[in-house]
Amino acid sequence: MKKSVLTILMTSLFFTMFSAQSHQVVAVTMMKAPPMIEEEQTAISPSETPEPDTKQDVALLLNLPVKNMNDVKKVTKDQFSVTNYSIEEIEMLAKLVNGEARGETFEGKVAVASVTINRVLSSKFPNSLKEVIFESGAYTAVSDGQYDQRPGPESYKAVYAALSGQDPSSGALFYYNPDIATDDWIRTRHIIKEIGKHVFTR
Repeated sequence: MKKSVLTILMTSLFFTMFSAQSHQVVAVTMMKAPPMIEEEQTAISPSETPEPDTKQDVALLLNLPVKNMNDVKKVTKDQFSVTNYSIEEIEMLAKLVNGEARGETFEGKVAVASVTINRVLSSKFPNSLKEVIFESGAYTAVSDGQYDQRPGPESYKAVYAALSGQDPSSGALFYYNPDIATDDWIRTRHIIKEIGKHVFTR
């Protein structure tokens, strides 16, 4: 009798201990795991585009000398072969952009500057910015005097972008405003794209 009671007590004790351990395991497994602390990732900001406001700023960004206005430095970019530019030419191009594309978007301004550069690089046109810009009848702004107005900061930014290799015109050699163009020949050229009020062609 005592042996049976002892057996029952030991069995009961065994089940009690086993039950307590089971509850502990369940309690542990049901607990939320502590949140993993992720390392803070530093946001990679896009490279800032330089914003020159004057011809001197453009010259400095292109490593062109500022003190000696007549000096030039070779500028090599993927878009074109080695070409020489002076600080005077930067000013000429900025004045042209201002006169030809003053009401256009920044992209439109860069495109106009790019067309001028593309002409310099083409065998169909003179091989200097000055000769291209002042070629007879080439640019309305030169003919009607708008070229002589002082360029704004965005014109210099557009010149820098174009001289740095950006070409929104996709290699165009001509552009015109279809709403006011009177030359029928220009309308026969293959259209590459439209940017703002200008149509760009080859």
